[in-house]
Amino acid sequence: MAAHSNNFIRLRLYFDYPPPAVVGCRMCWLLVDLNVCRVVADLESVIREKFEFSGGSILSLFIEDCYLPHTESIYVVRDNDSVRCATHTSHLRSQHVF
Repeated sequence: MAAHSNNFIRLRLYFDYPPPAVVGCRMCWLLVDLNVCRVVADLESVIREKFEFSGGSILSLFIEDCYLPHTESIYVVRDNDSVRCATHTSHLRSQHVF
């Protein structure tokens, strides 16, 4: 059975640095299933998994240079939007207190 097209959006992703899964490429199309993504954090998880980012990297998404909060509804993102993906490495180390 075919899925309804209104359950999917197509996004143009722009990476600050090429992701591990597509080394040498900073732009990519992504088809997002809205039944899977409810908030921006879900979209971040899809991008993290699909493009093989490490668990220690922090992914931040932007539309038109505006930050997309993790808890915002996925409906803030629309079909054919251009989303910039910025990655940062977490430098937090466990600290032992004796």
